[in-house]
Amino acid sequence: MTYPKLTQGSKGKDVSALQTLLNKVGAMLRVDGDYGPGTTAAIRYAQDVARQQVTGVADAALWDFLHKQPQPFAPLHTNGVAFIALEETGGLAYYQKVTRFPHYPGGDSGITLGVGYDLRFHSADEFYSDWSDYLAKTTIQELSKDIGKQGSSQRAEALKTRGIEVPFYAAWQVFVRKTLPGFYKKTLVAYPSIGALPGLCASVLVSLVYNRGPALTGKNREEMANIRLILDKAEQARQQGKSAAELKQLLLPVADELLEMKKYWPVTSGLVKRRQLEANIWRDSLDEPSA
Repeated sequence: MTYPKLTQGSKGKDVSALQTLLNKVGAMLRVDGDYGPGTTAAIRYAQDVARQQVTGVADAALWDFLHKQPQPFAPLHTNGVAFIALEETGGLAYYQKVTRFPHYPGGDSGITLGVGYDLRFHSADEFYSDWSDYLAKTTIQELSKDIGKQGSSQRAEALKTRGIEVPFYAAWQVFVRKTLPGFYKKTLVAYPSIGALPGLCASVLVSLVYNRGPALTGKNREEMANIRLILDKAEQARQQGKSAAELKQLLLPVADELLEMKKYWPVTSGLVKRRQLEANIWRDSLDEPSA
């Protein structure tokens, strides 16, 4: 098969296709068809993963490697998986600079590592099962001290001082093999019709639950409960054989509920931006085929 050779500055559909393929291995790119510095860095990362010469140029060897890689998590669109990981880590560059060290996101969180893996909400057995293939035994032992505990900036700094860090490819493997499937199951409990949605729409709901949890009752949960009602109504209509256009109109209000949640955080919060992005993805993806 003949592949286009792309370099920084390239634009268009071939670049978009390449960006989606790069997301299969954890590039966490927003697919925009623009081969800029971020895409170059992602290519260098993918070439390193593939044990190819690291050039930052998309050649035939890289295309071939990426085409052979599996989807990261079959129930969700590859770019939806990338979106969740990007929101949890800040992207490859930020990960290498900041998130690769165990950190404390603030609030009720515990010490967090990898792609939003919060040690406060995992048991010791889960932690060992999820990470023992990727982290040194001494690192596992030290991080085990944070299981079930609220984190602090002081503890995060102490771990960094000790040289404890998580390579991104290890974080990506735990995310797609362990953490994401677990959150998909939680999302399925909250929103049972998720499997009938386009993959990117399903990714939005998983992103929401990944960030806020699956509870539909209690303080500040009205919008999440409303989303369930909207989805249930649309699913009933789908089973009745309603047209795609009718289903789209029934599902569009989910975006409004996502935007309504922005009121819970300061306007400068990253969560306000995340809800906006989720709403944008939801609206843009309703015309796509269901998963």
